[in-house]
Amino acid sequence: MSAFSIHKDATPEWIKGLARKGPVFFPQRAGRSAFRFKPVQPNSELQFDSYHPTLVPPGKKLTPADETLFRYRRNDAGAIEFEPVLDTGTRILAGVRPCDLKAIDLMDRVHREHHGDPHYLTRRNHTTLIAIDCLRPCDESCYCAAVGSLGWRRNADVFLTPVDAVFLVEVLSERGMELVHGNDFTACTQTRVEEYRDRAERQRPHPFGRQFAIPLPHLPALLARQWQSPVWERHVQHCFSCGSCNLVCPTCYCFDTRDDFEISDPNRGSRSQTWDACMLPGFAEVAGGHNFRPLPAARQRHRVKRKFEYLPQRFQEPSFCVGCGRCTRQCTASIDLFTIVNDLAQQGGERA
Repeated sequence: MSAFSIHKDATPEWIKGLARKGPVFFPQRAGRSAFRFKPVQPNSELQFDSYHPTLVPPGKKLTPADETLFRYRRNDAGAIEFEPVLDTGTRILAGVRPCDLKAIDLMDRVHREHHGDPHYLTRRNHTTLIAIDCLRPCDESCYCAAVGSLGWRRNADVFLTPVDAVFLVEVLSERGMELVHGNDFTACTQTRVEEYRDRAERQRPHPFGRQFAIPLPHLPALLARQWQSPVWERHVQHCFSCGSCNLVCPTCYCFDTRDDFEISDPNRGSRSQTWDACMLPGFAEVAGGHNFRPLPAARQRHRVKRKFEYLPQRFQEPSFCVGCGRCTRQCTASIDLFTIVNDLAQQGGERA
């Protein structure tokens, strides 16, 4: 729609100005080395250049770990009345990286499928996204370029590209235009936009981050042939089945539900949903005690095939892994999804 530039030194104050009007979340230090999307305060330290991947992806702000779906009560006539609980508060997620932006886009598609999830969609419709491009890999774990996440901008309302001492500010929606309105931004011509983009691209290393041994479109067929591969067992020998990899993944969305009634009034209660994880031992257990995936290797196989076979085929997407590397960073046993896929390709005799 429109493009501007803003000096990098002025950008934190722009974000803080937005936070004075409503909730804004930005990656900030949490503890010694971790970063989380935390509310922006007047004294917040907002760093754009020294980026560290957050422990939990920003998309999790749209799916809380424990969420009340509805409340119910039995009225005097004996009928049950339901009251849905929907979060209509507005929020801005600022500093969203392309991998997380793509993850939000994928989750939008998941939660719009069939009848749609009103709880997710209500939050999403009240959320504005300020994304920022990556010109260098965030660390040795990422492989965003290999799965098509690098440079992703779809669904962003404002997209920032760092270029020397300024940010190129591209406004991609009407909501994004509201964020820049009234600020001292410098308008950019299309020629200047292309110049900034070209200068930014020249700063990017090629290849960018880790690369798969085979082309991404070949992965679904590869995984379909590797059901009995010894790779599955080899990579879970030290797995604790803790589910950390699932809980920090921006495209894991499994949940469990719980019904509670009020002890003081059994005619009232609520239904809640909580995050769940396919790597947990009891995830695939059903009534009667049967477990469809009792072994860690089977759960790992399911997890990898969901990311690179099942969901890509269902939604006609190349990958449901965005290459952020969070699962590798947070795994106590240092199990690496990227290495699993490459080992499967090598074991199957695949090559680029």
